[in-house]
Amino acid sequence: MKQKMFLQNRLLANERGSMLIISYFVIVILIGLGAALSVLAVNEGKVSERQRRATVAFNIAEAGLEQGLYDLRKDFVDAVGTPSWADGDINGMAVGPDTVNYYALPHNATAINGGSFTVFLKNVAGRDDVWIRSVGTIDDIEHTIDAYVRMIDISPWNNAIFAGSGASGTMVNGNVDIRGSVHILGSSLNPGDFAVDLGGTAELVGNNYSTMPAALQALVPALPTISYNGETVETLSAELRVKRGTVGLSGSSTVGEADIAGNAYKETVDGVFVTDGWGGNQGAISVHSDNGTASAYDLGDAVDFPSLSDPYATYATYQDYLKANALVLTSELTNIKPNSSFSYADANGSISMDGAGNLSVSGIVYVDEGNDILMTKHTSNNVITYSGTGSLLVTGDVNIQTSLVTSGAASFPNNIIGIMTPNNINIDAAGLDVMGVFYAENTMAVSKQTDLVGTIVSNYFDMGTNVPAIFQVPETVNNMPPGMIGSNARWYMIVAWIKS
Repeated sequence: MKQKMFLQNRLLANERGSMLIISYFVIVILIGLGAALSVLAVNEGKVSERQRRATVAFNIAEAGLEQGLYDLRKDFVDAVGTPSWADGDINGMAVGPDTVNYYALPHNATAINGGSFTVFLKNVAGRDDVWIRSVGTIDDIEHTIDAYVRMIDISPWNNAIFAGSGASGTMVNGNVDIRGSVHILGSSLNPGDFAVDLGGTAELVGNNYSTMPAALQALVPALPTISYNGETVETLSAELRVKRGTVGLSGSSTVGEADIAGNAYKETVDGVFVTDGWGGNQGAISVHSDNGTASAYDLGDAVDFPSLSDPYATYATYQDYLKANALVLTSELTNIKPNSSFSYADANGSISMDGAGNLSVSGIVYVDEGNDILMTKHTSNNVITYSGTGSLLVTGDVNIQTSLVTSGAASFPNNIIGIMTPNNINIDAAGLDVMGVFYAENTMAVSKQTDLVGTIVSNYFDMGTNVPAIFQVPETVNNMPPGMIGSNARWYMIVAWIKS
């Protein structure tokens, strides 16, 4: 009996072979884990490869976007005449325009990096802006980038007023009605300085000719029209840009006007870009702009103030270039009246008056020896009527006390005079009409009730207290007199893009 129980206990205690079974279990588990890891590795490889191709597709789409932007930029830079993205030609390619559907550029399916891109454009109704769409493709992966593109002419002459560095304090002041764009750099202003400080009924940026006298409006081209809020309206496409300095609006002064339905012109301005904000007792509440009031200056360091002392080509200064390429006079033009009679000419320029108030000018005329020019009335005749396209560089000050206008319907800026000085221009008689483009490197003063049609460029402005008015003519920038400083076309592309 005892022997039998002993054998049973030995059998029960016999564990030989259990490790083999455990090993089998471990092997099965390891095989399962290995298979799972293999599947995971394969899947991760597929995901990684798909992500890689997605990145490549995005990079290809970016390349397509850059190609499209290059074509859009070249279309403006190389244009003969007035450039446009809505004229059926983009950088020599006969495409568009279409404001409803996207249309492809001929770079269709351009191969790159194992894939390809396709670039599409769509025009913006009422503006010369475009949507650009680039689709990058590699194998079965697509990536799309959409961007909104606009081109800005950053020439100082594409404004009613272009202001430079200024001095400590206010750069543009007084009670003035400015119709057109205003661009202020304010690079020498101190923190807290006003770039603009307006009161009364001043309007800093108006977007139409509603206040232009009919007699002057007959001398300039009709404004272009756009569709705005379902209406076809005239517009100056006016914008306000202030790089440094506060914009002060007090009393009834405004930027733009509230939209009024039913009339023929646009009241709100297209945009305001002011870094240092708004002041005065009204401030931002008196701003009527399509983009609100929060946008900062958007052109970076792309724009600077042109100086007559800047080097130019092979000349030490731009003023030296003008003198070398102009009809040079000394004291002959110190006093010009409507009854003046003179004639001066050479191969570089000419200027003459017939004794009956008619002035003719062409090319470049340089008035040397630090002499001032005074344009003033003669008895009851207070108007000089001019024709031609020419510019005057005056080394002294310029004082205008008589009207200076072109003759004939829509004659400005086909006829246009430009006046430059390293010093000051003063328009200081009441009731004048003055047409032209004016550059004063120091100060521009319009101290009395004058209507000025064209553009003024200066470091500092004094607009007095008698509500002078300045009216930008959009076509001026395309009809500049020869030799005017800073008149070369300068285009700046603004791109806001969205990754789809």
